[in-house]
Amino acid sequence: MPSLRSISALAGLLVAVLIVLLPGQFEALTSPRAWWRPPFEPGVALALLVLVPARGRRMLAWGLALLFTLMLVMKLADMAALGAYWRTFDPVSDWRLLGPGWNVLSNTVGVGWARAGLLLLLVLLILVLVVLGRGFEAAARGGAGWPRRALAASLGCSALVLVIGGLGGNGWAATTTASIVAHVRESRSNLEGLAELKARVAQADPDDQPGARLFTGLRGRDVLLLFVESYGRSALDDPRYQARVRGRLEVIEHSLGRVNYEARSGWLESPTVGGQSWLAHSTLLSGLWINSQRRYNWLTGTSRLTLTQLFGRAGWRTVAAMPANTRAWPEADFYGYDTVYDARSLGYEGRPFNWVTMPDQFTLASVYQRELAARDDVPVMLEAALISSHAPWTPIPTLRNWDQLDRGRVFNDEAVAGDPPAVVWQDPERVRAQYLESIDYTLQVIGSFVTAYQQTDPVVIVLGDHQPASIITGDRATRQVPMHILAPRGNALLDEATEWGWTSGMIPAAGQRPVGMDQFRHMLVTGRER
Repeated sequence: MPSLRSISALAGLLVAVLIVLLPGQFEALTSPRAWWRPPFEPGVALALLVLVPARGRRMLAWGLALLFTLMLVMKLADMAALGAYWRTFDPVSDWRLLGPGWNVLSNTVGVGWARAGLLLLLVLLILVLVVLGRGFEAAARGGAGWPRRALAASLGCSALVLVIGGLGGNGWAATTTASIVAHVRESRSNLEGLAELKARVAQADPDDQPGARLFTGLRGRDVLLLFVESYGRSALDDPRYQARVRGRLEVIEHSLGRVNYEARSGWLESPTVGGQSWLAHSTLLSGLWINSQRRYNWLTGTSRLTLTQLFGRAGWRTVAAMPANTRAWPEADFYGYDTVYDARSLGYEGRPFNWVTMPDQFTLASVYQRELAARDDVPVMLEAALISSHAPWTPIPTLRNWDQLDRGRVFNDEAVAGDPPAVVWQDPERVRAQYLESIDYTLQVIGSFVTAYQQTDPVVIVLGDHQPASIITGDRATRQVPMHILAPRGNALLDEATEWGWTSGMIPAAGQRPVGMDQFRHMLVTGRER
């Protein structure tokens, strides 16, 4: 019968090997090929445990156990980041996403299930740590009498696998250590990119012009910049969604003609995907490519001139409607809004739709009554984040009469209708169907809003902030999002968009060249691309 020490040693080494072999993507978990890689780290750990002096083995065993547990944490974090944001986890700045991530998770599966899942994860990590620690201790005691030449040979072979396979980039010999090295390299590259961005900001800003020369073709008109959550190119191109979404866009285009409006549409390249909408907002408003939390943190501490401030300089009253914000928003000062409305100040008294605090229709109706309908001779520049198409995409409200919203209470029954997210998210097809419903709803609201409220003939710019997560798009989607400019016929911005090569109507041409979201500020200021 094997001894308890042998069982502990085998269990620890087996767990270590499984951690090393564990793929870093959810999609790869079911692929046998993804699990086959020569395990480098366990052999090195075993050799070190036996070669070090006896008095240091226990401390080394538990140190290695902690290291392997951290490897597991990094792989799980990579799985989550790749599934949500199409990138690996950034340990330097992604910790700031824990709060928003918890909010989405708890509103998707429920607070109770989210806490239970977090507790289960912590128990699992503690169990892994204990099994590894005790296993490495037992392996060190049991292997103390092995020939040192054999151990040195084992260590040398493991190192050879690392050098030739892992660091060489060969897929058959990729190792967890090589993955960590890749994270370090990526972090270093991000720092170098940030340094280049800082150098660029230190130069003269070509859009820093006197107010009298800014937005002359928009003078006297309200300008509405509407970000639609998770509205990406896949909504128009993916066969699962395109018929419904393109049909809705055609309906909107037809309705615009009845109120003497036209549309121009194009593609933008978003700096983010799956989430972190604030990166897209800051990219468009600052004219800089803000594709990481690290860049965002730096940017909001600078005096970079924003599109909002440029409109303010030119005589517009600048307003933000951020219904997802339930507490103070420190970054608002950086953008330079005159007024910010959030979930607490938009006047919604209905029930929330899980994570979504209020339907998009109410957001637009509220800010219209508070700002656009009450305006005097000062035009309003509004930035609004429309969030009804934010995950978990259930339940979905329906369009109501604009004058019968009853402070949002009219939506109460719909807010608790249908299956909860914990049920819907058990079936990926149902998740995709709900996503489609949410995009269709928000586009319907925007079309109705533009045609229903014509007192000031506003110019309305509609764009997606980013593509949704890969569960919606698959793994071959682009980072592109649509942008639509809706304006009265003859407006100068329509002519400028035509010169950019944008499509007439609500559906961008498939072969139309996308432009970076960071270029749009310059295009709006000067009427041309950089």
